[in-house]
Amino acid sequence: MRLDLLASVIIWGWTFVATRVCLQFLTPAEVLTFRLWIAIPVLAVIAFARKKRLSVSRRELGPLLAGSGLLTAHFLVQITGLKSTSATNTGWIIAAIPLVMALLSFLILGERLGKREIAGIAIATLGIVLLVSRGRIGDLAWLKSTGDWLILASCHTWALFTIATRDLTRRRDPLVVTLLLMIPAAVVMTAWTSIRSEPARWLDLPAEAVVALLFLGILGTAAAHLFWQRGVAALGASRAGIYLYLEPLATTALAVPYLHEPFGPFTAVGGGLVLLGVWWAFRKKATGARQSG
Repeated sequence: MRLDLLASVIIWGWTFVATRVCLQFLTPAEVLTFRLWIAIPVLAVIAFARKKRLSVSRRELGPLLAGSGLLTAHFLVQITGLKSTSATNTGWIIAAIPLVMALLSFLILGERLGKREIAGIAIATLGIVLLVSRGRIGDLAWLKSTGDWLILASCHTWALFTIATRDLTRRRDPLVVTLLLMIPAAVVMTAWTSIRSEPARWLDLPAEAVVALLFLGILGTAAAHLFWQRGVAALGASRAGIYLYLEPLATTALAVPYLHEPFGPFTAVGGGLVLLGVWWAFRKKATGARQSG
């Protein structure tokens, strides 16, 4: 077992719990702004230590700005969704990202979508419906579960972001690309929060919120990506992708005791169906794609 891969998926799973903690004291825009500014210097130090090129060519500028906009939208949608749904549900729904990417690649890029992928999408969709409805499918009130639908929407924004930046991440180090994408996002979010927020109240943040923000920025954004790249380099993307199945389990293992979130039979069955759908679709071509967190 690769401890670096295990550490990265546990950290990513726990980011949803940390975000829920932060949202007790900050708005989604504030959470994202702090996360970006905490992560940027850490990523910059790692990039300089590894002697990575940080300059941007004119050819790369357009994709970088587009990717930065999509990344910002993705995190805002996801963090806003976490305001009104559980970290547990979020972890299980986010696990469907590989299927969403396959579907959007078919619709946007014309890539092949086989019977196995279609079956996997159908199985995972049933799982998501069980998660959102908590087994009460006949009670249409679950259709108003805004938080869960925003989390599902964030799967799509992450898939669009991945498609938009795919060529860029093939040419440049993914960690450097992450850093370059975050800089314009941080500038825009800082301008937004300086207008819409009351910075004076940030001085009164409790220790729990500060620790959660540091976790999101240092571990959730910088360290986990470094661990993941190291593990993929040693094990290969296909075998490393298997570890991503542990991410929702990590979320649940912390969210249930720490946030006192419920974990009923329909959560277990729904989450299991999501993982089954992903496994069924990709069992002969496991993916090393990073999930969103």
